[in-house]
Amino acid sequence: MSSALIVLIVTTVLIGMIPRAMPIFAAAIGETVDQAAGTLNLGVEGMMLMGAVIGLLVDYYTHNLVLAFLAAGFIGLAFSVIHGIVSITMRLDQVVSGTALWFIGWGISGVIYASIFGISSTPPTVLTLRAVYIPYLSSIPFFGKFIFGEDPMAYILVVLLIVIQYFLFHTKQGLNLRTVGNDPRVAEIMGVNPILYRYAALLFGGFMAGIGGAYLTLVIVGSFYFDMTAGIGFIAVALVYFGKWNPWRVFAGTLIFGAVYVFYLMMESIYPAIPYDFYQMLPYLATLVMILVIGARAKAPTALTLPYIKEG
Repeated sequence: MSSALIVLIVTTVLIGMIPRAMPIFAAAIGETVDQAAGTLNLGVEGMMLMGAVIGLLVDYYTHNLVLAFLAAGFIGLAFSVIHGIVSITMRLDQVVSGTALWFIGWGISGVIYASIFGISSTPPTVLTLRAVYIPYLSSIPFFGKFIFGEDPMAYILVVLLIVIQYFLFHTKQGLNLRTVGNDPRVAEIMGVNPILYRYAALLFGGFMAGIGGAYLTLVIVGSFYFDMTAGIGFIAVALVYFGKWNPWRVFAGTLIFGAVYVFYLMMESIYPAIPYDFYQMLPYLATLVMILVIGARAKAPTALTLPYIKEG
């Protein structure tokens, strides 16, 4: 492999990894907060698909990207309300509830798209977010255009990362939320309402899952196709374990996934004789290795997946 080809691969990976990481990170940061409060949401994949199709529809008919992202977030939030009623209020199994929502979102998203645009019609294209190059910072040699030449939603998500990191580990409310995730009875003794905190965390997680799905259609693809998430909702859940419920570590995990994803696309074009399926599995294999090496030693919130029953 020549040095020029290596430079091309590295440059392409640096340019493409952040956009590929952001839809996963949007869902993962929401799931991080959700799990910190003790609730596991395996319905992230379905919520992302619903966010993707609703975001596309709103953008297609209104040509308003702000409305499109908000609509996508709120459809994810609506699904999380269902998950909350089943798993928090009714105290039924979180895994079963989340899995059911995954299937529901997976099916309904395809039905909505097919009923409006048809199955065999050419996929509609929509207005997408364009990169915004920050003056001066984007001129920094080599790294400037990669880091400071992203779309507006990417910048918003990075700011949100900083806010969530500070909230979880440097505020009283963040401490309360983590206490609910570890021992809701202790939280109740402290005067904290565990149910309220779990619902708030779950709604935030659902909203962010919808945003992550919309990022696929409104930033990366510009269209929608059935099952377009291809498992990245589950990757988002898995990377929370890799990141040990720390937002910065979760973000690092999504960047690694994004880098491997772009790398496989490059290698597929360079070495087309190797089966496509081999390249396609690489990002998921990398995630599995990361979890086995780092996430296996992670200590989850003690009350994660456990229903809370108020005493008295």
